[in-house]
Parts: sequence; structure tokens; C-alpha cells
Amino acid sequence: MITIIDRDSYQASADLLDRIYCFRHRLFVETMRWEACRKPDGRERDQFDGPDCIHVAGIDDGEVVSYSRLLPTTRPHLQSHVYPELLQGAKAPSGPRLFEWTRCGAAPWRRASATAKDPVAGRQFVAVAELTGLLGLDGYLIQAHPIMITHLATLGWETEPLALPMIYDGNPLVAFLARWTPATADTTRAVFELAGTPYDVPRGLGRASLDRTERILRAS
Repeated sequence: MITIIDRDSYQASADLLDRIYCFRHRLFVETMRWEACRKPDGRERDQFDGPDCIHVAGIDDGEVVSYSRLLPTTRPHLQSHVYPELLQGAKAPSGPRLFEWTRCGAAPWRRASATAKDPVAGRQFVAVAELTGLLGLDGYLIQAHPIMITHLATLGWETEPLALPMIYDGNPLVAFLARWTPATADTTRAVFELAGTPYDVPRGLGRASLDRTERILRAS
């Protein structure tokens, strides 16, 4: 099951948010060794984890098993306030229809095989693609390993590097755009060989966020 937390559900989602932060710490710090994000309480969170971001959490039997965080680029976000050097002097694109996709991952401890396609990760990618369409977004800013440019292109996103890759904290990292198309979700579903209903995100989910986005666009 995919659960979305946005501004309207933020205050009522304290328990799930706590589980999300614990999942992020286990995945990104304990498994992937993001030591700069290590916290004594075992909860990975930062200054961007407020009511303005959108949390996309995959839940199985009450356990968070996959996750993505979507940040509005009209407010401070990672590209603007943490990784500006990745653009090597260029200006980061922004706007009400462009969010930043961060903290994306699925629980490797739930995978049946290291080589098989991971349905948990697949459902997370499909959910983000479906939600993007529901919110009327054009796409996302992303900072990731350069291989993710090809990976997301395979999943139906139109990708565009914003600068050359560089070494950041000992690892290759590149800033790029991932633009949504009407075929993105179906392409992702086909790549991961997922069956079931055509929508992983229930009808109406994200409607409040879409209404806010439309109000911003009308005022701009």
C-alpha cells in the first residue's frame, strides 16, 4: 500500500512520520553509510522535513518498505541550499510545477534476490509517477549517481543532465531533470512486470495538493 503525507495530513501522521524517519536511518545511514546523516535517536530527518514536503511511503504490514520525498522548488531544497556546487555555476530551475525528488529507496532486506526485479521498488517508482500526474507536475530535480539518468529514462522519464558529474564526498554525483510524460507510469509498470489495477495511487489522492498548485499557478 502506498501512503501519501502532505500538508493536509501532516499533523495527523506523527506515528507514520516517525516510522519513516526510522526507515530512512536504517536504509541511508546504517545500510548505505551516509554517515553525515547519522542521528543518535536513529531517525534520519533534516531541515526540509516540514509540512511543505510530500512523503510517499510504501507500507507492508505496518512496516515502511519504500519511500520518496518530494520537495517544492519554490522553497529551500537540497539543490538550492545543500548541493548548489553540483550545478557548477548554473542556476537551478524552479517553479510550482517542478519539485525535487529526494531520499528515494526500497528496503534491500525485503528483496528475495539481489538480481531479480524488486516489486517493492517498482511500486514506489510507479506511485511517484502516478502522483506526479495527479499533481499536474512537469517533473523533478534530482541529485544522484549518474547511472540514475539512464535508469529513470528506462522507466519512461525524459532525463536531462544539468551539469557534468562530479565527485561529492567521495562518490560520483550529478544534478539532472526528470520530466514526466503520460506514458511514464505504464512504462515503469511494464519494466517491473507489475500486475494489478492501472493505478497504484488511489483516485483523489493528492487532490488537496493539486488544488494548492492550481491556486499558485493562477496567481502567478
